[in-house]
Amino acid sequence: MAEEFYNTFYNAFTSDSSETSTVTPKLITKTITENIKHDNFYGTHSKPPTLESIEDYTWWKERFLNWAKVHDHESWFCLEFGYKLPKDDKGEELPFKRFSKDDKAEFAAEQRMIALIQSAIRNDIFALLN
Repeated sequence: MAEEFYNTFYNAFTSDSSETSTVTPKLITKTITENIKHDNFYGTHSKPPTLESIEDYTWWKERFLNWAKVHDHESWFCLEFGYKLPKDDKGEELPFKRFSKDDKAEFAAEQRMIALIQSAIRNDIFALLN
């Protein structure tokens, strides 16, 4: 009994039961589907929540903004406060090759947010926006 208590892996790799579990392809498919739905609803570390239905927009927007604040703060800042291309002394937009390092970083953050939004909205819903 003491050995069971001190062996941290005892319960993970042994079973006192003689029952065998039956894992069917249908059960595996159900589990995978539930995980995908969860990931689409809440997002993951590398993927924002997905807008699955236009009726869910209000809830999705809040989840998406919260996700962006945590996982890509610079891009969220561009979304929240807007982005404007840098201008020279005459008020004309600078060509990309004349961007400063900070200008390039802000531009990249803006482009990342555009890509995140495009990837977070289903294609059929995104087509309605164009």
